[in-house]
Amino acid sequence: MRPFRAAVESTGHSIYWTDTTGTIEYVNPAFEEQTGFSAEEAVGSNASILQSGVHGDLFYERLWDTILSGDVWKGEIINERKNGERYVVKQTISPITDDAGDIIRFVAVNEDISDLREAQERVERERNRFADLFDAVPVPLVLTYLEQDEAVIKQANQAFQDKFGFTGRELGGASLDQLLVDDADTPEAHEINDRLTQGERVRREVTRQAADDESRTFILNATPLDGERDELLATYIDITDRKQLEDELRDRTEELQDFANVVSHDLRNPLNVAKGHVELIAAESDNPQLERIQNAHARMEELIENILMLASQGKTVDETEPVSLGDCVTRTWKTVATQEADLAIETERTVAADENRLRQLVGNLLRNAIEHGGNDVTITVGDIDDGFYVADDGSGIPAEERPHVFKAGHTSAETGTGLGLSIVKEIVDAHDWAIAVTESSDGGARFEITGVQ
Repeated sequence: MRPFRAAVESTGHSIYWTDTTGTIEYVNPAFEEQTGFSAEEAVGSNASILQSGVHGDLFYERLWDTILSGDVWKGEIINERKNGERYVVKQTISPITDDAGDIIRFVAVNEDISDLREAQERVERERNRFADLFDAVPVPLVLTYLEQDEAVIKQANQAFQDKFGFTGRELGGASLDQLLVDDADTPEAHEINDRLTQGERVRREVTRQAADDESRTFILNATPLDGERDELLATYIDITDRKQLEDELRDRTEELQDFANVVSHDLRNPLNVAKGHVELIAAESDNPQLERIQNAHARMEELIENILMLASQGKTVDETEPVSLGDCVTRTWKTVATQEADLAIETERTVAADENRLRQLVGNLLRNAIEHGGNDVTITVGDIDDGFYVADDGSGIPAEERPHVFKAGHTSAETGTGLGLSIVKEIVDAHDWAIAVTESSDGGARFEITGVQ
């Protein structure tokens, strides 16, 4: 018995035994440490001194029924230490019998699992918190895993269920592609799954069937989680309405361009006739009024060109190429009526742009500087951190006018069309840049184009 007693007293688990009425007859040192009761306090007391009040009478009745019938009881139980602190144990109670087979006592072994239970509860709280956040996201989300190249649904949030018209019970364990993908889009879905299997992230514009049986357009973002290729998180951002607006805007832009082409053609014919007659008259007369007519004709021609240009600038820039800004400015300067103006090029920047439209932008800013700054103005084109500027030493633009200078038709010059800076703004927007007007170091106007790559 001596080795057995030493083993019991040395074990890290709390061990005690009672008689058949529950009166404690022995406790080991681990019991004293775990419960706070000394051996003298525990021995002779009923095991009910450990009860926490969490479990009801039925719990203990079933426990006693089990051990009194000769079976071993195993389970988790919340006990209470001497100081009133509750703790969780994994408990095993075994009946001990005599030679006649009668139960003479019960041995209880208790493993304190309070830390484990707390960790489990913490994980459960985090899991519930994640589930709440998952459902709170207004964008359809679905968690899947790959099984034989099929994306099987593990969990979908409420937005996903609402958007595609399925309940959580219908979605769990179902094939995502079989539920959402039309036959015509199946090859694309397989290609997406293949890429995800390789651990790649996928961002793709896809068409899927929504709850109302309408085919809608989504931006699909699918990401393998934590580098694991068998678990994926996918989001579906509905862009159907945006696509429709883009299509409508494209159609309206094309209609506007067609209209501008027709109008400009119909205006050019009588204008050319008028210019021809004026030139014939000018060859035979030195009437000073003829110059005014010719200037008016020139302005009408400029208006026609600007209207055509403005009608075509609403299109986005699909393709860009590296363009030397300095070279672009130099070539554009040669096409501008510069009078006595001077140009200083202080840039070595190369920009990603549609070169033709960049030249239109630069040309309009140069003409604007000459138109408002005078024939002898000095214009400087230089670099800033994320773009470039065009500045002059003219009279500048009053602060109260600056918010309006890019509006079509706004001009402060007698001969201006009011379209030049509007076209500049359209070209800037088409490149996804930004433009601002301020005062130059010489007191003139300074236009800063930023966001340039």
